[in-house]
Amino acid sequence: MSLRGICPECGFAGDMAAFVAQGEHNQALAAALEIPSTLGPRVVRYLGLFRPQRKALAGAKALRLLTELRDAIAEGRIQRSGVSRPAPVHVWATALDKLLERPPAKLPLQSHGYLFEVVAGVADKADADAERQREEAARSGAKAGANRAPAPSRGERSTEDVLAEHRRLAGQGPAKPQPQPGGPKRLGQLLEGAPRPQEQEPES
Repeated sequence: MSLRGICPECGFAGDMAAFVAQGEHNQALAAALEIPSTLGPRVVRYLGLFRPQRKALAGAKALRLLTELRDAIAEGRIQRSGVSRPAPVHVWATALDKLLERPPAKLPLQSHGYLFEVVAGVADKADADAERQREEAARSGAKAGANRAPAPSRGERSTEDVLAEHRRLAGQGPAKPQPQPGGPKRLGQLLEGAPRPQEQEPES
């Protein structure tokens, strides 16, 4: 003898199993609505890989699959073989596309294990590409810094300043360096203005 139930809204009477199944379908729909909309069509096709031939996917199984998938996508990371990788929505989209393009030979699927392996591979490649881009950006920044002209050293004194200081110390009064017309002079020309030691008369 089956247990019968009655819908309080419309008065429909039927086997309680029908009400339970309807409740599971409602919960599965609620879980599906929490999955990002860009993944919706892909998820619908993906669930078809779990459906036995000539049978509909049971409500309880659909609820379990959608709940697990919703939670995994919302986490934003995928962990396989002890390695955790970022898994944003675009990674899931790429993985679902790859899986739907080349589904496994053994169907129907029983769990999300196959999909999670594909997601892990896509996430690993995306993480490696991001790391390579960061390294290239760092190298480009280092090269740009190396190509810059060296900044002039502060506190360095020109040859004219040194000679002017030398004349001042020799007692000829302060002397300011004068700009040299026609560009820089040779060191020999600059030393012509330097004071010379006083010549001594030879002893008789």
